[in-house]
Amino acid sequence: HDSVYTPAHDGEISDLCDSVEGRKSKSPRPTKSTVLSHLFESNEYPVSICHLLSDMIDAGPKGKAMNQFKSLDEVIQDLEEMKSQPHLFLYNDPNMSTTATTTPPVFGRQYHGRSKELTQILEVSTRLEAISSSDSHQQPHTCAEAIFLSGRAGSGKSYLLNKCGEFLSTQGWVVVREKFDRGLEHNSQGVVCSLFDKAAKVLADMKVGGSRQDAEYSLRARKALSDSLDIASLCYLAQVVPNLLHLIDDIDMKTPQSIEANLSQWKLVFLLCQFLNALLNNNRPIMLILDDLQWAEALAIELVLGEILESIEKQNNAHLFLFIGLYRDDEVSIYHPLFAKINCLHESSNINTTDIQLSAFSKNDLVNMISNELKLPKRLVVELGDVVHKRTSGHILFAVELLNSMVRDSTIYFSMNRRQFHCRIDRLYSLKTDETVATFIISTLSTLNPDALKALQVLSCCGFHTDVAVLELLEESDISPCRGIRSSLQYLVDVGIVEIAGGLVAFAHDLIQQHVYENIDLSQRLDLHFNIALFLGLKTSMNSASIQAMGSIEDGFKNLYISESKTAEGPVLSERSLLSIAADHINHAGPDFILELSQRKLFATWNLIVGKEMSARSNFGCALHYYEQGILFIGNGVWIDDGVISNHQLCLDLYEGASNASLAMRNHKLVDYYTSVIFQNVRFERSIPAWIILMTSLESFGKHKEIVDKGIRLIRRLDIDVPPSPPGPRELV
Repeated sequence: HDSVYTPAHDGEISDLCDSVEGRKSKSPRPTKSTVLSHLFESNEYPVSICHLLSDMIDAGPKGKAMNQFKSLDEVIQDLEEMKSQPHLFLYNDPNMSTTATTTPPVFGRQYHGRSKELTQILEVSTRLEAISSSDSHQQPHTCAEAIFLSGRAGSGKSYLLNKCGEFLSTQGWVVVREKFDRGLEHNSQGVVCSLFDKAAKVLADMKVGGSRQDAEYSLRARKALSDSLDIASLCYLAQVVPNLLHLIDDIDMKTPQSIEANLSQWKLVFLLCQFLNALLNNNRPIMLILDDLQWAEALAIELVLGEILESIEKQNNAHLFLFIGLYRDDEVSIYHPLFAKINCLHESSNINTTDIQLSAFSKNDLVNMISNELKLPKRLVVELGDVVHKRTSGHILFAVELLNSMVRDSTIYFSMNRRQFHCRIDRLYSLKTDETVATFIISTLSTLNPDALKALQVLSCCGFHTDVAVLELLEESDISPCRGIRSSLQYLVDVGIVEIAGGLVAFAHDLIQQHVYENIDLSQRLDLHFNIALFLGLKTSMNSASIQAMGSIEDGFKNLYISESKTAEGPVLSERSLLSIAADHINHAGPDFILELSQRKLFATWNLIVGKEMSARSNFGCALHYYEQGILFIGNGVWIDDGVISNHQLCLDLYEGASNASLAMRNHKLVDYYTSVIFQNVRFERSIPAWIILMTSLESFGKHKEIVDKGIRLIRRLDIDVPPSPPGPRELV
């Protein structure tokens, strides 16, 4: 009986009380000795058994047990919990010994509750698996499945899908997940492409590091893609799905493919659909998850829930596909494009759609969570669970933050003498909490040491997640705290505020990032963005001196990437250029914060280059955002060159880029506006590309009369006489 309690002890419990009583009466012990201390000294039983016996034996008016049983039903309940969860109660934890230093619990890292909703999701996946195992060709019709999981922020949607995805991955499913971010709505299409890029990475990893079945599946998927797409299409697709290069070795990217803006969006849609269909034709179920759909732009929602799902409907293997979308229902009104698209899917006969709404976390689930994390019987944590549930109204993120704060201030503490966690009941009822999770998060974070708080503020300015590589660079700057960001990271991980995985540092929840960010004084926040942007931008070739020395702006592209660099955490910036990160920060600072004209031109140039990069990836919504930000920095009336940076060419490139991106997005109103500015400010011969963009946009909307009118005006500007009306028959002769 070293430290493990095994099922063989089940028949001995009835004899333990007599055994302990006998030893008590025969063994001399100090007057302060208790049944519990005597059991600990024997070192024969698990801690939980020692407490159970003590609470049974050392009872009554003169008993010394702290948690005496009130009835036999409570004893039976404790025994049933031990039997059903022996890993929690019957296997002694080394941390529970009197000599060990106990690690404080961190609530929120393990999955608890939501069994009903989890069962609903798994029922859908089981239904698809049942169709796959039968002869689907004999079925009259098989449908893809879509699940929409909604709930307020912090209700546990992401945790639920993490649990589900982890399980299905072990059952042979290909599970891929991506999320949209607040403040980066312009990169919605980039998020969709990243979802497919992650799918390509999963397949590439199977090729070299998976089982034999995984390797064979990867090989079949590779062959299906190579058979369905020609070399030019594969090259084009690899520009937006870079991990395709690791899956298919013989893609030649020396001559990257380009295509007209008005066609490239449709080309992208077609290729993404072909990519997914090739995977579905290899008899393995696929689950794609998109989180935080409330922050997706309308075009991205249409791309996923429109074109891609519609293409799957037509496939014989549609029953192998499950899409899950998560969104905050309190941020999606009836006017949100997501709302209309979900309604359309409900009316479709080719896709089975399931809606699941997460309500408040139940008190019973909360008690179970506390019991599991503290390794205590439920009867000992019911009071704590009741108070926390009432204070937080079942908001699970609020409850988790509240419990973690109680650990930090020792309201929940570990008793070395009793070898278990306890709660200070006197503090429990005097506990003051704020009315919202937002104010509570801020109040609890205010207790952090100055270095940790400064590091957290820098992280919040970088968004929900940050490349470790970026933080490594910022360590060299005055932006980081005195002791650096790295020194505070482990502490922030230990208290459950951030997580580190896959070369990224991410907040435990985006609500924490949001509230930390919004609580920074506005002027300090703008300063942080500006200084981060300037520091990172100077790490590239895009500073004023180097731009002046360039033959053209495009010469700077070769210096934008640091993806070949490595750190202990893994590859550096494998997908985004360093300059695009700098541009995001300077755009957050905004043009009103920048007073020097030379700096405005510099930052406009940054946006131009990133816009060109996004256009090359057919991410025209994102490209338009950067072109428009560049226009805001350059301002109006600065088309005249000043000898340092070519204002005229910079303005023309920005407006042409914005016109071209608007054309790809089929936004004729913006095309008309941006081209009209070009016509007003450049010579006719240099405006020809803008005229072509405008005419192409008009043609795509069937505005043929306007094309004729504008075409005649254009020809007349070339000094070619065009009569005001068509000539008659005699004039033609």
